[in-house]
Amino acid sequence: MARTKTTYRTIHPETNEEVTFTKGGRPIRWITWGDLGKGLVHFGYSSQETYAKAVKAPRSSNPYAKRYEATAATVVEDETPTVQASTVEPVAVEEPQVHPMRAGLTVTPDSPRRGEMKLNVELDGEMIGVVFDESPAKLARGGFAAWSSKCRNRGGIVGFYPSKEDAAEAIADLHAADGPGGNKAPGFAKRRARFFALPTVRRDSVARRAAYLYDGTRTVTACWAAALEWDEGEHPGPDPQTGEPVYVRTHSARTRHLPNPTKLGRRTLCGQEWQLASWYRHNGEIRRPDSWMILGLPDCGGCAESHAARQARAAA
Repeated sequence: MARTKTTYRTIHPETNEEVTFTKGGRPIRWITWGDLGKGLVHFGYSSQETYAKAVKAPRSSNPYAKRYEATAATVVEDETPTVQASTVEPVAVEEPQVHPMRAGLTVTPDSPRRGEMKLNVELDGEMIGVVFDESPAKLARGGFAAWSSKCRNRGGIVGFYPSKEDAAEAIADLHAADGPGGNKAPGFAKRRARFFALPTVRRDSVARRAAYLYDGTRTVTACWAAALEWDEGEHPGPDPQTGEPVYVRTHSARTRHLPNPTKLGRRTLCGQEWQLASWYRHNGEIRRPDSWMILGLPDCGGCAESHAARQARAAA
């Protein structure tokens, strides 16, 4: 009788490349790795339930060998499918709650191949890390492994997370500026969502502003609130009461401009510095200057051209 063999695949913890192994016998859950002084090498297989048990003892006969990695083994195919023995019904796992990711953060497959395990994480078009989809293994520790070259852990493993969005957020946190008390974002859900909706350069500016305000006389929550209010003053959005676009004027006050939402400081889309907005908040109240001061001015051609170009890029 032919011995049943199964092909498994995993991710090499040092090169981040997909590798496959074929073996018979009992099903396995982990591929184990170790260090012989010349980098990571394959030591063996493990059918243990948890990661901690899988990495307990090295199987190599070399007394200087050290096993310190185990990566999830996922079944690729069965070469001789036969009648399967009775199996234990899997325990129902609660679906992880997916949170909206911060602006500019994307997670895309490394290749269009079906069943791709490697996902690229980009922030504003810049590659910042990789997420490995190990969810088919049904691991208790989280099925998505986050990796980044900026992580100081051995092998660059940031951690294991229940969803690819959480894993991508953990990688993005490594690149984010520290806020008060070392926090990367506000704690309250609404304020946190508002913070993550900002462009990256403004998020970092808000975090640094909140850290600057954290002098021992304010709470962390109050610092974040004050920093977000400051950002709104620097980058006012549409009028909250009328929904009309916000217009600003420069010192010369010859034309009305549109503010640049992605630049630090008070900059218009045409590159100038603006002084006054068509609405602003003062002591919690919304105020508006006289209509002739801004709304009665002609539109700036440079701002209109830049705005049209931005809309075309967004629609592409």
